[in-house]
Amino acid sequence: MATSVLPSADNVIPPKSLYIIPAETPEKKRLATQYVFKRALYEWNSPIPPVTDVSRLSNVLDVAAGTCAWTFDFASLPGVSERLAENADNRLRLYACDIETRFFPEKALTDRLGITTFQQDATEPFPENLREKFDLVHVSFLFLCLTKEGWQKALQHFYDVLKPGGILMLDEADPIVYSHPSSVPAEDASGHDLEKALNDTTWVGKANRIYTGMALENGFFTDLTYRFPELLGAAGFEVRYAKRAIAPAGPHCRSLLSESDAAELGEFTVENLVFIFRHLAAALFAKGRLRNPDGTLVETEEARDSMMADVAEGLRREGGVSIGRCLIAKKV
Repeated sequence: MATSVLPSADNVIPPKSLYIIPAETPEKKRLATQYVFKRALYEWNSPIPPVTDVSRLSNVLDVAAGTCAWTFDFASLPGVSERLAENADNRLRLYACDIETRFFPEKALTDRLGITTFQQDATEPFPENLREKFDLVHVSFLFLCLTKEGWQKALQHFYDVLKPGGILMLDEADPIVYSHPSSVPAEDASGHDLEKALNDTTWVGKANRIYTGMALENGFFTDLTYRFPELLGAAGFEVRYAKRAIAPAGPHCRSLLSESDAAELGEFTVENLVFIFRHLAAALFAKGRLRNPDGTLVETEEARDSMMADVAEGLRREGGVSIGRCLIAKKV
């Protein structure tokens, strides 16, 4: 039998990573709460949509696993938890990888569930011994990590490690903020009006100069949720399930989430975006690439901080929304 060889999860931060938020305890907590928010957003009663039959799964991989929140949630499912023990009938094995291992839980926690963690850049080929190994690959929130070329490579690598007929589960978002659900482009639109989003003279334009501006600066997709069917088809996948969600922040939580979820997560939805935007704004400012809605450069730290204050106030006072999409695609 071949020996499994996987890259070490040794807390080395690879130089190719585009993740700019510090690996500190608050960030780990934010990522965990962000996962709770996504479950509420998509109205999941489970970490996987009901179209997925867990009884048919034997090897599952969580890519860009971060804190392994999804992996742990999946491990708790009926039909999964009892199949994780070494001596279990029809044993199910869980794997989790990330380009950075700094957010992984303590090894004792992953070992308890038999989760194999390893370091992996999704834009690079996976180890040969993982080829056609997995029944399900889960990928989440790489929209501010992968370039357009990076997505093409990553989807090909996900295809390679899936068994014939294997399932790829994706949930991603577009880095554009709108002030109201009625402003969001239709699901069958060609995409976003970037000029309008960036040049809006209100706080929304400032938010998008940060959020969308970072995506454009790094060559990320700004319309990923619209492009996925095309990208997946080119990589050899067939979309079997898709659900779009309008992600609220601030006051819009009351109309787009359940009453209990709005009460629990309303403040987080604002703080989460403010936290992210603050780091993105700082990175753009440091490169001399942060701009106002009229296109002029933000040249002082005071102007940058004022910009962020306006965005935070707008989110709290009016609320904002963005687009997310969850897809299940089959390897054909």
